[in-house]
Amino acid sequence: MRIGIFGGAFNPVHNGHLNLAETFFEDLSFDKLLLIPTAKPPHKSDEGLLSGQDRVNMLRLAIENKPYEISTIEFERKDKSYTYNTLLELKKLYADSEFFLIIGADQFVNFDKWYRYEDILNMVTLCTSARENEEERQLIINSAQRLGIFDSFYISSRPVLKVSSSEIRIKIKNGSDVSKLLPKKVSDYIFEKGLYCV
Repeated sequence: MRIGIFGGAFNPVHNGHLNLAETFFEDLSFDKLLLIPTAKPPHKSDEGLLSGQDRVNMLRLAIENKPYEISTIEFERKDKSYTYNTLLELKKLYADSEFFLIIGADQFVNFDKWYRYEDILNMVTLCTSARENEEERQLIINSAQRLGIFDSFYISSRPVLKVSSSEIRIKIKNGSDVSKLLPKKVSDYIFEKGLYCV
């Protein structure tokens, strides 16, 4: 089985996330795509991070009628949400499967700073996309060569929707319109509950 793994804070999930999920699901013919919300981000502060329940609820609304699954595997552990540990558990759950790890370009070029990154590279094929320009694409290629995976990673050539969760949170706090950046049901959920307003 070919399994795509797309982790992140999803704080909130937005159209950029969904665009990326759809791109790799179609391009790489996954049998399953797991969206895995982070419980305790190892590389960033969890200040301003919504509860796991709110983020899972928004993910559910965002992927209605889409062939993806949400995994809460990282909420079931008490330690930091290291991808290496998550992969160990997924390999037990889905033995003999081929894993594809979807990450942003900024994470790809800094992948050698990830916890046990060499072990991760032995478990997955890294997938990313260049959302900025040709210069960013070249940075990714250089990083793949440095990591020794030049012949075994995937970079999408499709256009990527440039948007970030932090940008959306700031816009919501400032009262700006974010309707084009979020699925409508996610936007409705945020405003009905008054999330990110303070």
